[in-house]
Amino acid sequence: MFKFFLYIPFCICLIYVSFVNTHDPALEVLGAGEYCIYSRDVVTSNLITKRIDSGIGYIYYCDSSDAAALRPLFKKIDGESIILENCSMQRVYKILNYKKVGSHYGYSNRGRAFIKDGNTKINLQVVQRGDVTVVGWPVILGSY
Repeated sequence: MFKFFLYIPFCICLIYVSFVNTHDPALEVLGAGEYCIYSRDVVTSNLITKRIDSGIGYIYYCDSSDAAALRPLFKKIDGESIILENCSMQRVYKILNYKKVGSHYGYSNRGRAFIKDGNTKINLQVVQRGDVTVVGWPVILGSY
């Protein structure tokens, strides 16, 4: 059941937004962590630590320090996220100039791509569980 709810944002993202190979906002500015790139492209690189087939695309994992080097290998990126330890949500809000829209969703003027919930633009999702913070644009498409 939990996995079903993870695919809902992914589907919404694919329906409403077409992303180009950009990195807005560049989430690796938040610090060291596990980085995820969501794409339907099949990519191979020694920078990739894990690849998961979600059924409608792939989730590629790498170290955040490798994200900038890995990103150009994709023709199209559907979203990105970073998993950070010991990083407060307030720090994320400040760095990304994040304006909270819902309980876990918000908007940053640093990003060009977004999805819409009614008339509200959303391009970031931030979730914290214990000392782990997960940030995704436009939403977190993997597990958290």
